[in-house]
Amino acid sequence: MTNYEIQKKVKNFKKTFGLTDCTYENLRATLVMQGYTVIEFNHIYNDASVQTLIDSLKLSDGVLHSKGFVYADQNYRLVFIHEDLNEQEKRMIAAHENGHIFLKHLKTVPIIGKDVADEYEANEFAHYLLNKSIADTLIEAIRKHKKKLIYIFLTIVLIVSGFLLLKRMSREQTYYGEYYITTSGNKYHEKECIFVKNKNNVFRLTEEEFKSGNYEPCKTCLP
Repeated sequence: MTNYEIQKKVKNFKKTFGLTDCTYENLRATLVMQGYTVIEFNHIYNDASVQTLIDSLKLSDGVLHSKGFVYADQNYRLVFIHEDLNEQEKRMIAAHENGHIFLKHLKTVPIIGKDVADEYEANEFAHYLLNKSIADTLIEAIRKHKKKLIYIFLTIVLIVSGFLLLKRMSREQTYYGEYYITTSGNKYHEKECIFVKNKNNVFRLTEEEFKSGNYEPCKTCLP
């Protein structure tokens, strides 16, 4: 299975279980939802019921040399997690074992952990599950700071609008009479002159443009 395929599986996993926050408790809940019982064990001492289960399933070696593993047969579906691990370590184990289960590594062997390819895929599954992508991080940030982002956006819109309005007002305050020019011509005209009427590229003449000497009166409307 390629990394891209594993990433798709992770997305499907999150969608299937409505998972938005990958805490240990949430990942433990997904194991339960898949029909597994989570058993916290110890290398040195276990409760009588847990020790009896370990002995009856002949899992003493697995318990002694592992911090977590999956066991499944016709009668049991179990996920063992060492109880002395901290919350972050339990979270990693739960993500890894979820990978084994969701990627359907449970074939004919009751204990997962000996197939190199399966271990690689479960590791990658846990990696993509616990480490947010750039897109996920961005979406989460937008959701978290939605009100602030809206405020910033509206502020920018107001600033830009104000700037454009001031620019327009500044131009209006420097108009020279009621004369109009085109972007390509060198003469200024009255508003109703045939050379500027109903044209789209017409602007009102400013005092600066008049004083520049680049424009002269139209011989038709301003003879």
